[in-house]
Amino acid sequence: MTVQLTLAKKNGSQHFRIRTASTKVTQSEFAELEHAAAESGLRLSEWIREVLFRELRDSDHLNSGDHFNYGKRLLTEIVGLQVFLTHVLSVMSRGEWLDAEQYEEITRQVKAKKHRWAQEILAEQPPDAHG
Repeated sequence: MTVQLTLAKKNGSQHFRIRTASTKVTQSEFAELEHAAAESGLRLSEWIREVLFRELRDSDHLNSGDHFNYGKRLLTEIVGLQVFLTHVLSVMSRGEWLDAEQYEEITRQVKAKKHRWAQEILAEQPPDAHG
């Protein structure tokens, strides 16, 4: 293992970087990395470090409450669309058509109940992956 002492100067920090994390890449992948680093004006090692930590920090945000709430809102809309389409397509599959009043009633019901349906899905226990 190669140990390299590099003084981290960002934000006036006096922390030393003493560990190396590495991976193997193909020649063409290496060329892509060099090109991307040059485009950003950074040395390859600094560019790789920046990209890795940006990805790590972004993935941490995915576990935050804001993304969880976004996921709940997205699930709510997906459930609403699923129920809406199921009702509309069920009628159409029988060769029937919805009049405007029926269409509006389905829309009202979905809007009124989609949040509860999504909550019920979230409250379900996931299937046992070990069973």
